[in-house]
Amino acid sequence: MTPFKEGQEERIKAVVSDTITTYVALNRDFGFNIVSLTQDNRDHIINIGTRILSTRWEIGYGGGSFVQAIVDNNLSEVFGRADEINVNCIRFYVSLMYNQGYIS
Repeated sequence: MTPFKEGQEERIKAVVSDTITTYVALNRDFGFNIVSLTQDNRDHIINIGTRILSTRWEIGYGGGSFVQAIVDNNLSEVFGRADEINVNCIRFYVSLMYNQGYIS
């Protein structure tokens, strides 16, 4: 893995945070429930989203087994590795991974 450029990890986290806000607002009418979006849950989702993008782009720190399963598109492994927060966010993570361009 290539190290993050200066400030890159923070820029990725900011984009993931903004994407969560937009995603929740757009999907609220469709019964989307991203668990109770407490600050701790939101921080967890931002960290996992950041690891997913970093792992996909091979920068920074590698993700754990759940993150790697998302990046590898391994559905059974994703559900097997997901905690109670992430099991509700899989659609968000996949959307983030495939719709977000590289952040330098």
